[in-house]
Amino acid sequence: MKYAFAIGIKKWKTITTGVALLLAGSMSQAQTYSLGRVLDSIEVRNPGLQQYALKTQASFASGTAARAWMAPVAGVGLSEFPYSSGRKMNGGPMPRKMLMLRLEQMFPNFSQQRKAETYERSYANQNKDDRATMKNMLFAKAKMAYYDAFIAQKKLAVLRVQEQQLQLLIKISEGRLAYNKADLPNIYKARATLSDLKSTRINLQGMTDQAISILNALMNLPVDHPLQIDTTANFQQHQVAILQIDTAYVQRNRSDIKHTQDEIHSMELKQQVIAAMGKPTFGITWDNMRMNSGMYMYSAMASLSIPIAPWFSKGYKSKITAMDFQIQAMEKRKENQVSGALGNIRKDWLKLRSAKEDLQIFREEVIPAYAKTYQANLNAFSENNGDIYETLMAWNDLTMKKMEYYDKLAGLLNLRVMLETEMQQP
Repeated sequence: MKYAFAIGIKKWKTITTGVALLLAGSMSQAQTYSLGRVLDSIEVRNPGLQQYALKTQASFASGTAARAWMAPVAGVGLSEFPYSSGRKMNGGPMPRKMLMLRLEQMFPNFSQQRKAETYERSYANQNKDDRATMKNMLFAKAKMAYYDAFIAQKKLAVLRVQEQQLQLLIKISEGRLAYNKADLPNIYKARATLSDLKSTRINLQGMTDQAISILNALMNLPVDHPLQIDTTANFQQHQVAILQIDTAYVQRNRSDIKHTQDEIHSMELKQQVIAAMGKPTFGITWDNMRMNSGMYMYSAMASLSIPIAPWFSKGYKSKITAMDFQIQAMEKRKENQVSGALGNIRKDWLKLRSAKEDLQIFREEVIPAYAKTYQANLNAFSENNGDIYETLMAWNDLTMKKMEYYDKLAGLLNLRVMLETEMQQP
């Protein structure tokens, strides 16, 4: 009875261990990431994008700091009236020494403080623009890497099919070798071609692994995080709308151009801060003195700055003039950015249109023609009317054209990434 019970426990441990291993294996399987999921993960997890939220908080904190007052000033010293000469002056009183306490406070220019606060907080818009620019660049890098892995996987699928066809061709040839109906050199060449396919497969898998490492880094995941590409996506059918791409569109959507405009706005706010230096500031000074007789006396004084003095006013007026020239220069830079963006968008769109037409012809005409040639040679070879050399050449031509198709698709996808980046589309 005890022996049976021990056997039951042992079986139960074996079952639970097997279940645990199965669960662990299922958890370690690579998850399939669509391109949209990758981009969403980058936006949430990438530390390069997270920094701009902190920069925005810093700009608001700087705005709060701009409303601070100047620190009060306290002083302690001696006061003597009149100057001591060691004797009375014309029968006057002896000099009196007094202990003096001084408190001084200058009041800020409240108008200047409000303008300075607005100026500091205006950097939040520039941070937002910088974040959008970095996001655009990171998304472009992620799309490139994703498409590289996608193309590599598609080529691997082509190799699997072509390898099966080549193995069948070799098997038929080896069967005919005994009847002197096949050439041994051609069989050796077919086997060498099979080895070449293995080498190509290794290179393509390496490209996939490298692209996945890039994606993991962009998503702030471990570089060896298991990840699979969605090979069922039909990227070549995606359309890029380029209608009504004009100056207004570029200024509204391109974050680098918006950054220039926001930088101009910040400089205009800075000019207002500098102009507020032309307004006077006020201060008060209070002195309290205790004489030797024990009596107290005080002195209160109000002060007013005079910023209209020419030796002071020419300083901030010159700064305002200098910033006017800087703003004009940035306006010219903005015009150059707009014209450059429109030219690049038009150029990339024309290149993309040509690539799409080329890919369509290749898919609908070129590959089917090579497939028919190979099939005709294979049928003739199967019926003992063809030659293995011609069939092998037809197979090689078809394989190369299928691989070339995905090279052209990769070029089209890269052009689309460039166009979407120029248009700053998600």
